[in-house]
Amino acid sequence: MYRIYASIVGAKVVFSKEKNFRVSVDNIIKKVNKKTKIVFIANPNNPTGTYLEKKELVNLRKKLNNKILLVVDDAYDEYMKDKNYSSGLNIFKNKKNVFILRTFSKIYGLASLRVGWGYGDRKIIDALNMIKPPFNVNKIAQLCAIESLKDSKFITKSVKHNLLWSKKIKNSLEKINIFCNKVSANFLLLNFDKCKINANSVEKKLLKKGLILRDTKTYGIENCLRLTIGNNSENKLFLKSIKSIFKNV
Repeated sequence: MYRIYASIVGAKVVFSKEKNFRVSVDNIIKKVNKKTKIVFIANPNNPTGTYLEKKELVNLRKKLNNKILLVVDDAYDEYMKDKNYSSGLNIFKNKKNVFILRTFSKIYGLASLRVGWGYGDRKIIDALNMIKPPFNVNKIAQLCAIESLKDSKFITKSVKHNLLWSKKIKNSLEKINIFCNKVSANFLLLNFDKCKINANSVEKKLLKKGLILRDTKTYGIENCLRLTIGNNSENKLFLKSIKSIFKNV
């Protein structure tokens, strides 16, 4: 959506190539020029599930001109357990040229309420308030967000559930040569390059069983599907369906 919103307001959108589905700091820097105003990065990234470690994120900010605003989307931060990872908020909370984005749509499960928040320097906040619609977050969404912050047990339970099922699904898929990213956020990018059925065929077969995975061709990623980790019954249904599809292959 960053590129869509940027295009709407007349900005020129420039893309930098990834390396093995990972954001490349060097490639971002190569694309930067005197006209660059903002650099957007989602960490972990969607739909790849890959991420920059703390030292890499710090390095990116150092290499960028101080006048360039770095926007870090921390949407999946709560799921991250890698000791080398650190949220943008923890790294840059005292920086005036970094803005951090967070959401209640992921770990808090409030996706349909469309509520999130941002953290940055007062000047950036003031500029955002000048253009912000007056009714962008409704009262119900605000109340639900406030209440969800009080339920730390739900967060702990959700993180544990996600980690357990991500590993279980990843290990099961590797047995039939479907490989995916290192466990990070609440989804896996399934790569079908080394198995006997392509992503498109698997997607259609799963759809008939009531399972909808995201096709990643619109992201420029071929022969892959993005699987969001569901509840226990949904995850069991997925594994059962996959085994059925590959049973006689």
